[in-house]
Amino acid sequence: MSALYWIVSTLLVVGFLAIAAQQYRYFRARRDIVADRQQLFYASSAFHVATVVALSPRQELLAGLRGLVSAIESNGAKVVYAGKIAVNAMTSNQLPDADWNAFVLAQYPSREAYSVSATNPDYQKARSSFANSYSLGMQRSAQLNLMLPVALLGRRVFDILQRRPARYPFKKAENLDEIPAAMQERRKHLVEGLLANRAYGKDACVVLNFIKSGSAEQRAANSGYGNEMMGLMAELGMGPTHMGKAVTLEGDAEFDQIAIVYYPGVEFFAHMVQSEFFTGIVGGKQLGDTLSSPSVPLLPHL
Repeated sequence: MSALYWIVSTLLVVGFLAIAAQQYRYFRARRDIVADRQQLFYASSAFHVATVVALSPRQELLAGLRGLVSAIESNGAKVVYAGKIAVNAMTSNQLPDADWNAFVLAQYPSREAYSVSATNPDYQKARSSFANSYSLGMQRSAQLNLMLPVALLGRRVFDILQRRPARYPFKKAENLDEIPAAMQERRKHLVEGLLANRAYGKDACVVLNFIKSGSAEQRAANSGYGNEMMGLMAELGMGPTHMGKAVTLEGDAEFDQIAIVYYPGVEFFAHMVQSEFFTGIVGGKQLGDTLSSPSVPLLPHL
């Protein structure tokens, strides 16, 4: 056999092993750190629903979420993630004016199964116990989500071959006087909310994003921001745990996508948003509308 055959065979084996190791790495992070129970493989008919909730006066967070999770799972669905929202970083103009406290992501056998479940009295009672709640559907492709870690591996290889300088560890941003006061206030609020949730968020910070794409100019700017963030995620072994097409279930809000993204802890996220790296790119994050809420995992405590 020719030397070329052995070279190609070796590269294929190395590539396969690298992809397998990458998949295992991300799967274990989801299971052991994020407390995310999403299966790698599931039927194409499966339908996901993300529900954000705002607590009623004197309502206890864990008790309220236990009731909601129980009502969801008693109707044949599976809750794959539940988190306490540390802070509402960006609020949507399309959603009720509420200070969201938590969110739950559930997988139903189908959209029809969700529609039936949504009429169940126990589910409605659990939802009505909160001051406010909102559910957004997600058509989550198993194939697309399975390829996300592979795409991040490819990005990491590309950056190494291009000799791209490391983005981490972060350097704290200086010259803060050049940053608009409103942006400084938002960042201060974000950091305070994150660091107040160290107890559950030491190792994982999971950000829920409802995304409505903007104009062509906004999309072009946002792609630059997203490209840099994907590079950071590839470098550090973090990134999207769930991505899919948004499906309106309630009201008339229109979102294009749901993205749920894992970062290695609230302190990491706080350092990131105060860094030169993030300050240099965040101006490019431009969307038509969004809800962006960092959370800490709660499912093991329910």
